[in-house]
Amino acid sequence: MKDSTALPRLEMLATDALMLHEECDPRRVENLCQRIREDAHLKHPPIVAALPGTARFVVLDGANRTMALRAMGIPHVVAQLVSYGDPGVELSTWHHVVAGMPLAEFEAGLTRVDELQLHDCSLEQARAAIATGDAVAYIVCASGVRRVYSENRSRSRDIRLLNDLVGVYKGRADIFRASNDIWEIQAPYYPGITALIVFPPYSPADIMSLVRRGEKVPTGVTRHAIPNRALYINIPLNVLGADWTLERKREWLHQWLMEQMAANAIRYYSESTFLFGQ
Repeated sequence: MKDSTALPRLEMLATDALMLHEECDPRRVENLCQRIREDAHLKHPPIVAALPGTARFVVLDGANRTMALRAMGIPHVVAQLVSYGDPGVELSTWHHVVAGMPLAEFEAGLTRVDELQLHDCSLEQARAAIATGDAVAYIVCASGVRRVYSENRSRSRDIRLLNDLVGVYKGRADIFRASNDIWEIQAPYYPGITALIVFPPYSPADIMSLVRRGEKVPTGVTRHAIPNRALYINIPLNVLGADWTLERKREWLHQWLMEQMAANAIRYYSESTFLFGQ
């Protein structure tokens, strides 16, 4: 690589040392297991950050990939190590487009969530409530907007309520990530759209705190912008699954990286990119 940009920091880590800050999507995990087996390679490394004071790492991006490797019995993984203090590492929030679930089934599921209260409001009022912490989330449907609320509020209770809310449709519907909360923009792209769920913002400190408490936000909610992300590393699955010590696999990774550099096989693209497919 002739560009002066520093290489991504790739580390061979024990899969069991990776801690999730978000729940997984069982459909995505199942699909990833099949895809990784077919590819026989790990294409994209999970993005992780060290959990201060421990020998563990928080998975910032790649929770489903990590769980797929665990489900496959793979003991080690190549991960890209970053820090919340690194320039350009930013945290924002995805919204959920829920599709392929009958609206009546979705609404019935909401009524079964303990402590969940719904209040009709405008989109502007819902946005303001999220910004001030007066709403746990809000739901946008074709019929309007509702603020999600609970009488008993705390960080742990809010996380539990959000997971119960997502539990209404997780595994029963398709979940797509969206960056805006406007029904008229999202609906044309998802013919079977049921609802749009909008979540509150989180800070890096929030993520580290909930991991220490053993809690997780719902699947596909946090959005980490990672500069100089490593893609298509194509690490052979038989290396990750081999009955070698972690140290031996780290030596293999170092040698592999030296070979990639010697072959000028690493490319850095500074321009913004749209990736169609995987």
